[in-house]
Amino acid sequence: MTRPRLVVLSRRGHASLPDDLRRRLDEACDLTLVRRDGAPDHATAVALLQDADLVGSTNVCLPRLDGPLLDALPRLRGLVLLATGHDHLDVPELRRRGIGVSVLPEYATIAVAEHALAMVLALATRLHLANDRSRGDTGDVSLRGVELAGRTVGVVGVGRIGGRLTQLARGIGMRVIGNDIDPAAVRRAAAGGVQTADLDELLGRADVVALAASHVLGRPAILGPRELDRLRPGALLVNVGRPALVDQAAVANALRTRRLRGYAVDDVVADPRRDADLVREGRLLQTGHSAWWRDEVLERGARMWGEHLLAAVEGRPLDAVTWPRDNAAMELRADALPVAAAGVPE
Repeated sequence: MTRPRLVVLSRRGHASLPDDLRRRLDEACDLTLVRRDGAPDHATAVALLQDADLVGSTNVCLPRLDGPLLDALPRLRGLVLLATGHDHLDVPELRRRGIGVSVLPEYATIAVAEHALAMVLALATRLHLANDRSRGDTGDVSLRGVELAGRTVGVVGVGRIGGRLTQLARGIGMRVIGNDIDPAAVRRAAAGGVQTADLDELLGRADVVALAASHVLGRPAILGPRELDRLRPGALLVNVGRPALVDQAAVANALRTRRLRGYAVDDVVADPRRDADLVREGRLLQTGHSAWWRDEVLERGARMWGEHLLAAVEGRPLDAVTWPRDNAAMELRADALPVAAAGVPE
């Protein structure tokens, strides 16, 4: 029996996986753990991965999987990411090449939902500006905020994170409206007592709009100029997903015309010169993709990643975005389970 070759790229190297799962991986495959501070360039990626059947990686350490690199990795049959989002991957192209993708959709749900609520609270209370002002870092900027109890939050994307956010928002006395393009998510939200509406209705009724939707590579923004014009004057907007979910220029215009009272995004989107007024006045709040950065998430993610890596090695990939049934990497183990039995999409 040929043992599959697994290469894992992360900032922590051996420390990125719990000891017990690392030992089990050592027994099940030829494991190479590579410590990196960032993504390798093309030549380095080829040198590291050319003999790999499976690759595990954090998004920070994942090389750009373009055509030339994939051409140079003929053995590659599966990716296991320590990440929830995969919109940076060309999934149709990976599927065409017979390369599977497994992700961790659950590991940071609680933290990201709590972070979304924290951003709502920050915009409403102008807490970030109060902190700056106490240090003398602001000029004559108003700290006047709003109360959230009794107001309506519209959650766009009521899946794992958005569903949790609806519970948290209710906990501070907010009314909740939900929206999702996935009928199953809408049914789950409705079963949990969340009123649902189409996007235009939600935008016209909500005092706060929270984006917790997934982003698909190449898809247009959910909130463009037309949608932002539907907002109630003085609304707050929170984006705990990808920046590409909104039209950045349209959001800046909505802030300057006071259509939006504030915008918070879990990334860095401001141009230091062009958007200096919005940052200075606290109407644009950026949290630098930190929503998941929690003690519990790091511990939980390491264990879940190890379990997902082991499952892929053993031919039973978990949470697969795509994983072809004829994946050759899964045939390397004589005791591999049939992939179809694991409920994996083609």
